[in-house]
Amino acid sequence: MSAVSLRKADANDAETVHAMLRALAEAVGEAEAFTASVADVRRDGFGPVPLYETLIAEAAGRPVGLLTLFPTYSTYKGRPCLHVNDLYVAPEARQRGVARRLMARACSLAVERRCCRVELKVLENNAARDFYESIGMGATAEVAYTIRGQALSDLADEDHSEQE
Repeated sequence: MSAVSLRKADANDAETVHAMLRALAEAVGEAEAFTASVADVRRDGFGPVPLYETLIAEAAGRPVGLLTLFPTYSTYKGRPCLHVNDLYVAPEARQRGVARRLMARACSLAVERRCCRVELKVLENNAARDFYESIGMGATAEVAYTIRGQALSDLADEDHSEQE
């Protein structure tokens, strides 16, 4: 594989970003959960107020990986943070340092932006956990909770009824 270069994705990359996100969902066994469209990627990743940023890794002029991230904030530290939401490397580019390069760039952005940490969530059965630990990341004692679907709607309805 030729040298890997990194760049910030732009609106012209929306289809590529979408394809790699779909491939990531398939790779981690979450294909049925992937419902984002190219239009969603274009709007939310590259619209007037982007909700996330994407870095693309390329080798020989073709995309071989991506990392998406967005800012968060630590009220305890009084400093911004960066949350890595997606990290994907195409099968043919794995074990060649692409993921490490993408994470190094995320950390570089965090330092530039005075962030106190870079964080991510990973599925318990994801083999990438070994990689994250190898670059110095560690699991925290925090447990992630999610509310979605009908439970989300039901709880939101409680707020609306209280306001009336």
